[in-house]
Amino acid sequence: MFVTPGLDLLVETFGPFLIPATLFVLGAIGYLFLWLLTRSRRETYTADDE
Repeated sequence: MFVTPGLDLLVETFGPFLIPATLFVLGAIGYLFLWLLTRSRRETYTADDE
């Protein structure tokens, strides 16, 4: 498997930390997406009440 030298250095240095950090970042992005989605829906609901 071909791995770039920079990626290989990162895996050797931060290997055990990469999987939890990646999952945390993906979870944070997903949470932000859901928060923005519910916020925009809440604004449309309040606009319909008037």
